[in-house]
Amino acid sequence: MSEDKTQIYDDKIIEGYEYDGITEYDNPCPVWLMYIFYFTVLLAVFYTGYHFGSSSRDGILDDYVIKLNEAHTPAQSSKQKPEISENELSALLQDADALAEGKEIFGDKCALCHGNSGQGLIGPNLIDNCWLRGKGKISDIAVTIRSGIPDKGMIAWENRIPEQQILHIAAYIKSIQGTTAENAKEPDGELVEE
Repeated sequence: MSEDKTQIYDDKIIEGYEYDGITEYDNPCPVWLMYIFYFTVLLAVFYTGYHFGSSSRDGILDDYVIKLNEAHTPAQSSKQKPEISENELSALLQDADALAEGKEIFGDKCALCHGNSGQGLIGPNLIDNCWLRGKGKISDIAVTIRSGIPDKGMIAWENRIPEQQILHIAAYIKSIQGTTAENAKEPDGELVEE
């Protein structure tokens, strides 16, 4: 039979082995450490159940992003853009305040790609009579600003800039058409004669 190796030394229970005069004590883990261990086990059970038990294979973060997009999208898409005639848009070309605001916003948001004078840097030249999208009308320019050109790297500004400011930017771009600038990019797109 095996012999009991339990001994008592200085009122402490000694179990196990003795090797080179070193004796192993039986010290239990602190209670707080055991609670942390139990908590992590329960967390692992919950996480496994949530991950494999839900019908969606998306993560918690994906669920949050989907809910966030749903919260913002209906409100923005339900806004109906008022139909504005080309004549009303052309009137913006005579409005000095609208053009000044358009120039300021163009400098903040658009000049990085199109240059301060619209001469074109990464983005196309905006001061010539050639257009890649539309026919160069203010409404065509506003549509391009609103929806962007994602395949070319231009973001959609529809949800970032108010509609009135988009129209002011479009009017400003139309107002600089036909001007000259240093280091202007070569004309690109379809030539539109007015």
